[in-house]
Order: sequence, then C-alpha cells, then structure tokens
Amino acid sequence: MDIKIVVALIGISGVLASAIVQYLLGSKMEKSKKQIEVKSQAYLDFLNAASEIASSAQYGEKRSVEQLQRLNQAKTRVILIGSKSVVEDLHVFFKDYGTLNSDDAYDSFSKIVKSMRNDLSGKDALNLSVICEALFGIRAKA
Repeated sequence: MDIKIVVALIGISGVLASAIVQYLLGSKMEKSKKQIEVKSQAYLDFLNAASEIASSAQYGEKRSVEQLQRLNQAKTRVILIGSKSVVEDLHVFFKDYGTLNSDDAYDSFSKIVKSMRNDLSGKDALNLSVICEALFGIRAKA
C-alpha cells in the first residue's frame, strides 16, 4: 500500500474517532443537564406547594383541595425522580410529621431541602441550622 493512502486513512480514522467521542460526551452532558433541570423543577414545585400550604395555615386558612392536589403531585414527582437521600428524607418527614407545626418538623423539612441542594449541586456546604433559620426563622436542633 502506498504511504500516502496509509497516512490519509490514519488521519480520517483520527477525525472519525474524535467526532464519535465528542458526540458521546456531548450527549451524556446534555442528558445530565436535562436531568438536573427536571429534578430542580420537581423540587421547586414541591417546595412551592408546601410553602403555599404552610402560609395558608399560618394565617388560619384551611387547606384547599387544589393545594393538597398540587402538593401530592409534586411529592409524587420527587419520589419518582428524586435522589435516594431526598426520597428518604421526604418519607421521614411525612411519616413522622406531615405538617410544619413543631421544631422537629421544621428540622425534618430542612433536611429535605438540604438533600435537594446536595443532589442538585453535589455539594453539602450549608449547615442544617442555616437552612432551618432561613426557612423558618429558628435554629435546627441537630
């Protein structure tokens, strides 16, 4: 075989291999980005629904059926696509408390938020007490 053909084949092979690797890495990155977007929207929907119910309870209003439906739908989405730690913290909150009516319930809910932050950012830099104080104006016990 002629040396020029061998060099051309090596060059074409290199370009082809580079294109395949770039495509695979790009599609993996795009999938990861989309998963983060979907998770963050599910987490925000849950937090907004819980916040709406907590705010109405604070002002003595009864929970509406629509509020409970939004909360249930958001909770189901979090269970479906949330990380293991988020789902476990969510389970503990609803099993032990279900409503934001005590310091322990605030701590448990703050753990959900902490797990969500960790899942989305991969970092666990904020203390639970900071999250609890920011959300509810009280210090976390744990």
